Amino acid sequence: MTMRLDVGSAELVAGGHDEAAERIDASATGAPGRVDAGYGTTYVVDILAAVTQTAAEIAVMNIGVAMLVRDVVDDLGLTESAVGEQFDAMARLGE
Repeated sequence: MTMRLDVGSAELVAGGHDEAAERIDASATGAPGRVDAGYGTTYVVDILAAVTQTAAEIAVMNIGVAMLVRDVVDDLGLTESAVGEQFDAMARLGE
């Protein structure tokens, strides 16, 4: 799959990761504080703790990916500007 990474598409991708992180964080408040699973309560509590920790890690990864996408598009823009300036300078030499 090929995707052209311009400012608009980069913001769409980064925004999707931001939104994913926000939704994951918001869902953390929906986890039950207490569980009555009979003899399995300890195991269910352990499972919920693991799911919560993993969700937090996934949210952090989404935030990081969003930042990286924005950094990449910024760097591409700077590179494009620098290349354009060099071509302009070379064109002026030929005049």
